[in-house]
Amino acid sequence: MSTASVTNGNGPSLSYPEGLPDRVAPLETEALAGGMRILFAVMLAAGTLLVLGLLVNAPQFYHSYLFGYVFALDISLGALFWVLIHHVADAGWSVGLRRVFENLTRAIVPLAVLFIPVLIGTFSGNLHAWYAFVHGPEPSEEHLQHLWHVKHVYFNTPFLLARLAVYFGVWIAYATAMRRWSLKQDAVGGAALTRTMQWWAPSGVVLLGVTSTFFAFDILMSLQYSWFSTIYGVYFWVGGLRGSLSSCVLIVLGLRAAGYLRQTITMEHLHDVAKLMFGFTVFWAYIAFAQYFLIWYGNVPEETQFYLLRRNGDWYTLSILLPILYFVVPFFVLLPRAHKRNPQWLAFAAAWILAMHAYDLYWQILPVLHNDTVHLHWLDIAAPLFFLGVVLASTFWGFANYPLIPIRDARLNETIGYENETP
Repeated sequence: MSTASVTNGNGPSLSYPEGLPDRVAPLETEALAGGMRILFAVMLAAGTLLVLGLLVNAPQFYHSYLFGYVFALDISLGALFWVLIHHVADAGWSVGLRRVFENLTRAIVPLAVLFIPVLIGTFSGNLHAWYAFVHGPEPSEEHLQHLWHVKHVYFNTPFLLARLAVYFGVWIAYATAMRRWSLKQDAVGGAALTRTMQWWAPSGVVLLGVTSTFFAFDILMSLQYSWFSTIYGVYFWVGGLRGSLSSCVLIVLGLRAAGYLRQTITMEHLHDVAKLMFGFTVFWAYIAFAQYFLIWYGNVPEETQFYLLRRNGDWYTLSILLPILYFVVPFFVLLPRAHKRNPQWLAFAAAWILAMHAYDLYWQILPVLHNDTVHLHWLDIAAPLFFLGVVLASTFWGFANYPLIPIRDARLNETIGYENETP
């Protein structure tokens, strides 16, 4: 491709290849201003409510905060997975989508800082009950002594903090490196940086899987510290994969509605993303059923306690509705090929899955605080709104400062004009 020099008002000066079907320079500040003002107003209101909630009801604040926090982090980690798997597969069709996922990973850095209140809630005893158990004296009850000895070692404060530092270090390192190489390629072009990203991506997928699994064990499964499930880590990150795909779809549809990337990221690309959404909907159902079925027929008290807690009051109703709303509804919405290629149906499916992912996390976290039945609190609304704002603000900061697609990726021509095979 020949090139044309373009200077952006709020981004880097780059030579953009001529012949691109859309304007792919960073979003103009004027185009973002109205939406960002609304976004920051919502974040300010939600953040104010969170501070107020901390003052009036600390246990509720910390549990709601954890719910909103994990919702946002899960989306960002899912986006990092899709960046890495793009390079592992050496995919051509998804080159245009890659920048969306790269920008979604920007939220990992502010989320690392915002993890501090979770630690405060844990060490103050307002969040994780294991802290008082493992840091107290050895229990006199014989059946608790082995548990105390094991958890005392695993939840030793320096060891826990070291693990958390490794988790965030891995996530930030890979997200930053992949994004930096991608943006550098916008300036210098060539296939060398593509090969560099492809070389590092497989180790990133492995480390992301391990660290996100243990993060789920340490922060979520430990809310019931005597509960055991070896599949819970997979259950956690498959939700993030679905949430990040849904976020990508909604962002792309929003950009297309605003007049961007209509010829670069077409319904052909979104059709393939919808296929992935459908596939991981089935995969989530498989993992959820596998965990429940194995625990049900094993009937071991250390395992059944998770589901027994969620049979109390209205939690039982939410437990029954979860597979219907999170699996059955999106399954049948995404099943027809025509729905995967229809922007309205696709937007509905993506928004529904994102909302149900939040529902799933709420169902995982809040019964620990409200054992008897559901007690929906205004903090349960404020927290996810605030953290979703963090993700969106980080993402659109990237769109405002860097090209909307990888403009010099060696496989860019493969994604432009991409078409699905006819059935």
